Amino acid sequence: MTAAERWIGLIEDACAEPDAARSNQRITQAHYLLSEALADALGREGGPNFHSWAVWGSKKAGVTIRQEDLESAIGNATKTAGVVGLVIGAATGVVAGRLLGWSPHVLTGAMGAIIGALTGGGTGRWLAIWSRRRAAALVLRGNQIVIQDVGKQTARFLEMLENGATSERRQAFFAGLRPGPAEQEGQDRLATAFRSYLAAHDAKDLAAKTAATIAGNCEIVYHEHIRLEPYIRGAMPFIVRRCATERLMTYEIGNRVLTVGEDLPGSATPTAAKNWTRIEERMRYVFALFRKFHNAPEVFSVPYPETKPER
Repeated sequence: MTAAERWIGLIEDACAEPDAARSNQRITQAHYLLSEALADALGREGGPNFHSWAVWGSKKAGVTIRQEDLESAIGNATKTAGVVGLVIGAATGVVAGRLLGWSPHVLTGAMGAIIGALTGGGTGRWLAIWSRRRAAALVLRGNQIVIQDVGKQTARFLEMLENGATSERRQAFFAGLRPGPAEQEGQDRLATAFRSYLAAHDAKDLAAKTAATIAGNCEIVYHEHIRLEPYIRGAMPFIVRRCATERLMTYEIGNRVLTVGEDLPGSATPTAAKNWTRIEERMRYVFALFRKFHNAPEVFSVPYPETKPER
């Protein structure tokens, strides 16, 4: 069995795991192992690679997959929908009172507000429960797509470097990538990313190695977010997208917690995402995150310190 085949076997086993939470944990561990191997191959001094960042994205995905954010989602959805229902109910009560000749209007407005708040709150609660269950399945599928799409190519890339990155082996590696844009399941962006990683591998200058690594990271994450577009949109119902982005979504790196609805600390330009389903907002935030925290030691930290990663 070749080195690439061993890596691919690890990836396939993680994705084939029938228990959703366990599958997510094994995928997170696979990203960590790939991160470590790729960092050693490229030169750890160049900083984290895509899989280093994917560790934390995958671990965060586990929160949704395990439904750990359900109570928070229910609370926020119930409150938000209840307030909206209250306002609409109050206005409807006043208008209905006038049309039907009921009085006083304050009373009809109050009755409408109560009915609207209860109806809206109940609807919000139901929507949160339904959407979180649907989101869990979609997030897991997205989790599996990323490790299969990128992880298998990283496995081939690592084998190429291990065997000696000759001109012929480099050509064979890139010939194994599907031509075409990510929107059509092509891997042109991955090809660009791995060329950047090769530049990082070959670079003798630390600044050049770091710049090439960051460029590769950004190309891969853009490719993956294009692939994940329908899953991200499907996991976030239209009515709660802005609320969920601004109030519920966080990105965790080790023990550091960042809120995606807020600008990154110390950013000179706006980085906050207001609607995570918009790819331009996601990429603005993620690109800035990758650059700002590229040298943060937490990025390389172990995702599950209490367990030994499987390999």
